[in-house]
Amino acid sequence: MSSPNAYDEVLYESHPFAQTHPNRLATIGKLFGMTPAPLNKCRVLELGCSSGGNILPLAERYPDSEFVGIDASARQIALGKETLNALQLKNLSLLHEDILKFSKHYGQFDYIITHGVFSWVPANVQDAILRICQEHLSPNGIAYISYNTNPGWRLRGMIRDIMTYRARNISNPAEKLRESRALLDFLAESVSTKNNAYGILLADEVNHIRPKQDWYLIHEYLEEVNEPDYFHQFMDRAHSHQLQYLGEADYSTMLASNFPPEVEATLKKLANDIIETEQYMDLVRNRLFRQTLLCHKSAVLDRTIPAERIFDLYVASSSEAEGGKDFDPRSWDPVTFKRPGSTLTTKEPLLKAAMLELRAAWPRPIQFRELLSAARGRLHPGSQVIDAERAANDAKNLARPLLRCYATTHVDLHADPPDVASVVPELPAISRLAQLQASQPGAVTNLQHEVVQLGDFERQVAKLLDGTRDRQAVIETLAKLVADKTLVVHEKGKPVTDMDQIRVILSKVLEDALPALARKHLLLPAKVAE
Repeated sequence: MSSPNAYDEVLYESHPFAQTHPNRLATIGKLFGMTPAPLNKCRVLELGCSSGGNILPLAERYPDSEFVGIDASARQIALGKETLNALQLKNLSLLHEDILKFSKHYGQFDYIITHGVFSWVPANVQDAILRICQEHLSPNGIAYISYNTNPGWRLRGMIRDIMTYRARNISNPAEKLRESRALLDFLAESVSTKNNAYGILLADEVNHIRPKQDWYLIHEYLEEVNEPDYFHQFMDRAHSHQLQYLGEADYSTMLASNFPPEVEATLKKLANDIIETEQYMDLVRNRLFRQTLLCHKSAVLDRTIPAERIFDLYVASSSEAEGGKDFDPRSWDPVTFKRPGSTLTTKEPLLKAAMLELRAAWPRPIQFRELLSAARGRLHPGSQVIDAERAANDAKNLARPLLRCYATTHVDLHADPPDVASVVPELPAISRLAQLQASQPGAVTNLQHEVVQLGDFERQVAKLLDGTRDRQAVIETLAKLVADKTLVVHEKGKPVTDMDQIRVILSKVLEDALPALARKHLLLPAKVAE
């Protein structure tokens, strides 16, 4: 955003970012003792909203909340308004506005989101972002700011310097990128990687850059401004605006316990407070990007996180027993559960039973107390009477390991559960935004605030899932499209023309497509769809 026209000239693709979701922010806030505003009745501001890819699905999800997005690119705001008008959302305002001119009359917001902006604007705009957070964040509000950080970006910044030097006298963005890519390729081929740290760095960065899309590289590497901060420098600036550190959108990165024991022990000796701890962890990780959460200095935080903190939260996990094997959770034999990026081995019957419940419900989150009751039911089938002391102990004995699982990304915690189906409803439906996106090229936004890709047939089906059609009605609508030659059905490489045969084929393919859409977290639950 260094130039008023930079993002008008080369559009920055606008997508949802799950880590910015107010649900994520509220969850972290609750863990540390805050009382964030309920998501179904709150105000949300996004600074640098592009064409609304991140804030539009939030506005659709929470119709009784109010959303404001501003961006300096008139072209991107215009594109966002096209989608906004198509969805007829009345609770979102997309405004072409300069952050420096943000008006006090907008009032206070419970959540302020600034993703992919802070490092790419001049210092005075950065200060304006922090000032907006200071002046417009509600007393229990939470702000999210992402930014490039050192030491990781100090190395990557060298690559940016090489690219910007080559492009310094070129005005056309496409030519800038072409020439700077060519220079990097030349250097990577010319500089040996054998016992040469510089050569290894060049080769790694070229491999990192090659698959990236042009719009990303133009704005990430070739913008006039891209200045990373060390974490402690960012926090010094935040403190000057009476803001304090709440945490990171990725909770797992905050815990020294996720390092090897000897590293954790040294970090505890080095650091005097959480800011120093976070800074030293950045040095160990060579971290290059942060997604920091801030709140008012006056907010009282409790970082001890007692087990009771998750009693009112929702829990979800796709974790399943290793090898998909059956086992009796009542035994004390160890069982290993696996989820992409995380492994859990436990002997505890209550935790094993809970993991089975979570897997059966996935992707639907389960309220903690409901999960506790269901896990007990697995261990003790039939009705039972449990004394208060036993019930309280069971709750803590399940909450403690679930908190550890959250720290290792083995489970998800939610202040507000996403509305997502775990089975295909009789009248399947997806969000109106996803329907609209399915009618256009490109990715769609799922109910977990993520980007997903659709196959050709999935896309045709998705466009029809408005909650008014059962499977047979979907098949008949698709059959009409085939009859109108809008769709073509093939079997063994040849087009099929017999309509009865076409319906049989469509029925078989649909039975695969609907569960696939559910696995991509696109289907609304029956209570919403019907």
